[in-house]
Amino acid sequence: PPHTSPMNMIIPNAKQIKAKSRMLRKLSCVAGLMAALVLIQNQSANLMRRELSSYQTCDITTISLPTQPIIPIFAASYPGSGAQMAHYLYEALTGLEAGDEWLHRGDTYDHVTIKTHFPARTHEIEGHRLMQRVILLLRNPLHSIPSYHNYIYEKDHHLPDHSVQAPVEAWLEWRDEHFDEEIQSWKNHLLHWMSEFEMKNRLVVSYERLVSDKMGPVESTRIANFLGRTKGVEVVPPSHVPCVWDKVVNYKRVEVDEEGNEIDEDDERKLAESELTRFRLLYDEHGKQLSGNNKLKKKAVVRRRVKWVSHEHPDHPEHSKREGHKKYKFTKRQLDMIRSTLNMLRGKFLGEYTLVVILSGYIEQIDEELKEAK
Repeated sequence: PPHTSPMNMIIPNAKQIKAKSRMLRKLSCVAGLMAALVLIQNQSANLMRRELSSYQTCDITTISLPTQPIIPIFAASYPGSGAQMAHYLYEALTGLEAGDEWLHRGDTYDHVTIKTHFPARTHEIEGHRLMQRVILLLRNPLHSIPSYHNYIYEKDHHLPDHSVQAPVEAWLEWRDEHFDEEIQSWKNHLLHWMSEFEMKNRLVVSYERLVSDKMGPVESTRIANFLGRTKGVEVVPPSHVPCVWDKVVNYKRVEVDEEGNEIDEDDERKLAESELTRFRLLYDEHGKQLSGNNKLKKKAVVRRRVKWVSHEHPDHPEHSKREGHKKYKFTKRQLDMIRSTLNMLRGKFLGEYTLVVILSGYIEQIDEELKEAK
């Protein structure tokens, strides 16, 4: 073998030096990545601890009157789209009462939002001429139309809300008689609210995202930011939004009196109707009070008190769902009509990114139903 000097054995050549340098750089990069990963994990842990802490500490048990006149926001939705849940969310995010088109006016200026199904249903909010903003809540007609039928069935049979699912036979009969009218109504409802308000005065949200564990807090944050733009309205801190969302979506809200005793639906309705006259403040378009109790002008008055029932409680919705788990189907012709309606709306509002994403998701669901229909 060729002779190798001790010097050659001890001193590495240039190739070896470069290889060692590359290895050191790689080790340095790996160490840096590991350090960054540890930092990210620590930050995630801290964020999770902060979120869990806020979940445990947010207090949304009181609903008060505003300390100054506020112009309400339209809370618009087609029937069967989760309007009541959204109604509770608006109250929880602001601590102020949200109104209903059948009970409240737009010109008392003491509600953060007022719920309406117009024009899907003909009743309009009275005194709404200064209301210039809207939250449009959407739900796939594949689910909102059957949900609306369930509501009608319960009312026709004098049953409590969300207590039973209508028999399939009742659904089929109602569906075939009313479907064409209702899908047209769903479309016209969306067209009305999208066309009447500029983008800056309109917030589009979806029921599906609102009840999603992943997107629910995000949608709630968007809603809080929109509500907070109303003069005289303060929303909960951003860190509390996940907690508020969790309470509203995953717990059942129960009305209570000043002593903490539960109030049933009849007493709750009577209380709401009596307080319409007891606390009503009327203002002109310049914000000048026309009538009402002057003592309320500078002090927040607790309007109602509520508590939130946990999953383990027998009154939680998980334990009191509508009886049965029926899946209400549509005919292929009806599915095609829903799809063409959604596709037309998506094409009409291509510049509305959020709406396009929502409608595209709905179309995907319809396509899955069409595959099954074949």
